[in-house]
Amino acid sequence: MKLEELVVLGISHKEVELSEREMFIASNPKATVEALFKEGKIRGYADLSTCLRVEYYIHLDSNFSIMALLEAFKEYEGIFVKRGGEAAEYLFSVTCGFQSVIKGEDQILAQAKKAHLKAMEEGNATALLNVLFNKSVELGKRFRCKSGICNNALSLEAISLKFIKSQVEDLKNKKVLILGVGDLAQSILYLLIKAGVSDITITNRTTHKAMELKNIFDVNVITFSEKLEKIPECDVIISITSAPHVIIKKEELENKLDKNKDYLFLDLAVPRDIEDSIKDISNVKLNNLDDVWSVYYENLGNREELVEKYSFMIDEQMENLMKWFRYRERRI
Repeated sequence: MKLEELVVLGISHKEVELSEREMFIASNPKATVEALFKEGKIRGYADLSTCLRVEYYIHLDSNFSIMALLEAFKEYEGIFVKRGGEAAEYLFSVTCGFQSVIKGEDQILAQAKKAHLKAMEEGNATALLNVLFNKSVELGKRFRCKSGICNNALSLEAISLKFIKSQVEDLKNKKVLILGVGDLAQSILYLLIKAGVSDITITNRTTHKAMELKNIFDVNVITFSEKLEKIPECDVIISITSAPHVIIKKEELENKLDKNKDYLFLDLAVPRDIEDSIKDISNVKLNNLDDVWSVYYENLGNREELVEKYSFMIDEQMENLMKWFRYRERRI
């Protein structure tokens, strides 16, 4: 096991825009990674996919070169590739939140832990990946504790709520529909309730998951097939499903909307849930994930300074990692 056998490849918000990330996801790169794993060309992998990044941390087999790996991915555009120490250092910076739009945010740390756990559960993890992810999570926790960067917490759900408030007056008295019941949807639901919004409806393809939330929160639940009939009654529609295709189309909705009221659609899904042409309807505002980040820059504060001040911690952890490898070589 050598550090040079580690490769990370993928795309992120820093390299490509939302539409290009959607195209990458639609091309099903995981199928390529999984095929290489089944063929024994890579020893293992961890899939770190979020709304802002799709990254595969790969343990190459000693008989499979990085050039051969790149050949397998030659049809994918816009990907970045890092190897060995550079790949490890990149993972450390990811889990610290240095690569996030919200510097130092907590969600990416949880997502990295989840990606590692899933790799272990599915039999895709290796000793190399275990060491890398364990050390990266350890560093991510230590950085946040030492820097205090999360004391004035900014999160995607908090920023999304602030964005909605900037677009909608008197939010407490508006009707809100949330499509999807994933982690982000639940976080936004909680914040809306905390903000005093009382008329909230949720829906999901799997109704029983929505019913579980109904038992926790005082919300309305409709079946997924009823969404187009419910939308005209609402003021704010937030869509965060995992659907691989558009679920709300202009032609299906335009004639149902009330021409005497304004609608705000917020599409936080990747790939997007809502057809872009909906914004051409005169009384509709449509915003997506990239639009929401404008609010973040208004709340940036001193996070960039903290990242720069504590970046030395990545160098320290890289030295710890190299010491681990040197110690292991002496034991073999």
